[in-house]
Amino acid sequence: MDAPVPHHVQDAVDKYLQLHAVSKQLEDKMKELRGIIEQFMKQNEVDSISDSNHTGRVLLSLVDRPLATARYTTYHIDELTDVLETDVLRRCIVEVVDRDRLEALSKLGEIPSDILSRKSTRPSYNLAVRFDKQG
Repeated sequence: MDAPVPHHVQDAVDKYLQLHAVSKQLEDKMKELRGIIEQFMKQNEVDSISDSNHTGRVLLSLVDRPLATARYTTYHIDELTDVLETDVLRRCIVEVVDRDRLEALSKLGEIPSDILSRKSTRPSYNLAVRFDKQG
């Protein structure tokens, strides 16, 4: 049996859903505008554009993002060892480099520092918004 919903909660749900719909429309419009802005900035090698009132600006920067995935964190080995045959389990397990340990060993000088330059990354553009401080 459902509990009766108080009027103030129902009003909050109604407003929340309305705002959610507006938020989705705004996200879609911002994505469209970002495409226009990014294309211009890339083609013209512009890294910053202010708004007409000079109260804020958009900044475009090229960043190297690590190739990261949750591929190896979906299942817990402990739970699988109880139900899978050993040979099947071995075929599901892969070795990966622990980034945190590798970087810590580098800081300790236990591995050459140039090893860190071998990190796999993909170039990606970051479009940031900065508002100028008022007053």
